Amino acid sequence: MWEALLRTFLILLLKLTTLEKIVISCTKKAPKIRGIIKQLNINNYALKMSALVNNRGSTLNDALVCTLYYCGLLSRPFRVIYRNVLLATLSLATLCGLLLTPPSLAQTEIPLTTSDIRTSIGPVVKGGVYNYAPSVMLDGVYRMWWCGSDRTHPGDHIFYAESSSLDGPFRARRGKDAYQIVFSPNKEANAFDKVHTCDPSVIRVNGTYYMYYGGWNSIRTETSGITKIGLATSPDGINWTRANNGNPIILPANKKLDGNPYGAGQPSVSYLNGMFYLMYTDTTGANSLDKIYGGGGQYVLRSPDPTFQSEVEELASNGFVTKTEENHTEYRQNYWVSVDMQFSDALNAWIVAHNDGSRLSLSFYPPDFSTKIYNDVQLSTSTVEGPGIVSRPDKHSVVSSTGQCSTLPIDVINATARNFPRMSPTNLAHIGIDVSAGMNCESMLPSQIANIYEGYGIKAAGLPLTFVVSGTRFQVDSIRPMKFLTKNFIEVTPEIFHAIPYGASLKVGAPVIGTTGQPAAFLLESAKWPVSGPKIIRDNKSSIKMVPLAEYDSYPTKHSLYLVQ
Repeated sequence: MWEALLRTFLILLLKLTTLEKIVISCTKKAPKIRGIIKQLNINNYALKMSALVNNRGSTLNDALVCTLYYCGLLSRPFRVIYRNVLLATLSLATLCGLLLTPPSLAQTEIPLTTSDIRTSIGPVVKGGVYNYAPSVMLDGVYRMWWCGSDRTHPGDHIFYAESSSLDGPFRARRGKDAYQIVFSPNKEANAFDKVHTCDPSVIRVNGTYYMYYGGWNSIRTETSGITKIGLATSPDGINWTRANNGNPIILPANKKLDGNPYGAGQPSVSYLNGMFYLMYTDTTGANSLDKIYGGGGQYVLRSPDPTFQSEVEELASNGFVTKTEENHTEYRQNYWVSVDMQFSDALNAWIVAHNDGSRLSLSFYPPDFSTKIYNDVQLSTSTVEGPGIVSRPDKHSVVSSTGQCSTLPIDVINATARNFPRMSPTNLAHIGIDVSAGMNCESMLPSQIANIYEGYGIKAAGLPLTFVVSGTRFQVDSIRPMKFLTKNFIEVTPEIFHAIPYGASLKVGAPVIGTTGQPAAFLLESAKWPVSGPKIIRDNKSSIKMVPLAEYDSYPTKHSLYLVQ
């Protein structure tokens, strides 16, 4: 009963106050109050999760009275009189809610419309004994890394294949094989990933591929989490080198040792605004579910450091805070198992694909993960484990094949069956759907439109071929240099083209300057555009002019151009 009344009261406050902070002083009921506030989707309005303070009072009455007081709805004498009168406070909240709160406010999740449900006819790749947890990147073709094992290569490996269609067939990059093994357990005696390398999450940032994966080296026990998260890097997504000196980058929290001993694994990584975001499962986290419920628990970290060894922040109940031993895994983002996420610039939201039993569903969260902002979308009722959302290289949503902003395609590949007799997940299949929240390009800011097409080569009738980089148009006269910048091309309208802010134009033979210890840079319109390799310079029929460092530094730097493989 009190929960319903508090819900009504807090919804009312959304309309009555513009305060940035409302202090709720409650100890015993604080977790429930936080949960209700989170469900109300009020983090982006007057109330902020960061304002919750739980150390001043001890009753729900204190919480409500304190809230009224800080909103200016109760004077100090009124607060004193009613401090211990729970019924009066609840009655006031209820009365205000009945008289002033529109019924529509109770529904805070924005409904999404869906269309064009699509599925593959059977598995899209011929895998090994088991196949699951794919990471799928649109990079000219669909590139897929997944966890697998076959009779020739026992143990857990990272398989790779690619296809021009999500419905397959996927095949190894060269030859006729269905897949190729690109990453395997470490043979070093004390390696943390000596037995198992699985659950890959692959992104490309500034020309470098990063693969986050789960690894373990011994038989599981009931005393600690065994799985740890590792990182490997690559110039092409095929040839990998272990990072962090071969050591894990994320360890199990080991704060809950009476649950599922799996440990920390199943990573999903995206890149947003200069930060690597990592969502992962830790069955030993302080706030993970009990063993009887599977021990699930998703936690979120972010850092500008891809190894997560420095400047790490962790998602807490009041937003992202500096990660410490004390707060680590105290806040659980959710309790699923084996999830994948990407960021949608069109929706300005995280999309999380997850399995709920045999259901494959999509959930949508704002950039700070505070609460759901769109209704869930159910994709399938016949799924097994390990969804992988099709994403552009930085793990953002791909653009609709129509080139428009009004529709967002969401495609997933995941295991749909279990083999016999091991009952391991297999049969990777494709399912997809289009969603829309009523958005269109005309209603978006230029910066948002640029974010949607970031990393794409865009083509508009009668206009220059253009690469969208760092929110600007980098126009080229020749297709030759473009092939080093992106493999994804899309046709757009002239209106979309012009909505993206202009950056520079690259003419054939454009000047290039260089100096000792610095990357060569195209000199365009009195600004330099550094490049990560010489191939684009050669193919643009340009040549490097060496200049003193002082002259090189005298030109402002626009944006760096990273060559891709």
